[in-house]
Amino acid sequence: MLRISHRLGNIHQDSDLAAQVTQWEQAQQLEEVTINEREAQKSRLRLQTATGQDLGLVLPRGTEIADGDVFAFSDREGGLLVHLALQEVMVLTLRPGLPTDEQHHWLVRLGHVLGNQHWPIASVNEAVLVPVTLDRAVMETVLRTHHLLDQFTIRYERRSWPKDAHNTWTTPHS
Repeated sequence: MLRISHRLGNIHQDSDLAAQVTQWEQAQQLEEVTINEREAQKSRLRLQTATGQDLGLVLPRGTEIADGDVFAFSDREGGLLVHLALQEVMVLTLRPGLPTDEQHHWLVRLGHVLGNQHWPIASVNEAVLVPVTLDRAVMETVLRTHHLLDQFTIRYERRSWPKDAHNTWTTPHS
């Protein structure tokens, strides 16, 4: 297993690095791996690349991996490009036309119900995001039981989880 620990940067922020990654890809010196957002928060990962290469990623504690991060190989030319898989999220939006005091009531009630389920949430614009971690029907039943579907619309999206710490909450138990 090849051990990797040196991050070169991110192709979405460094055009020179993006060009280098393109060269590595053309020279067949690039390995790629797709991880989920939970794995991206870990400092130690055992990975298998798209070509079957077994890798050990060892990073300083507290390091978070982002989509487009590039890591250098220690034993040869080339590198590893990391992709983050999009996750399915439930997007809840208040139905239009509610007075402000009722909006507050229903948003607090929603937060209470989601918190009791230990489901992480994020607030983005006018919507509340909840990762789909159970069958959709089960999640919707929880909301229906508390009469929340009368006041909220639901849609589903595949997206990355918001990184802004000011609009993301998780329960201490999750």
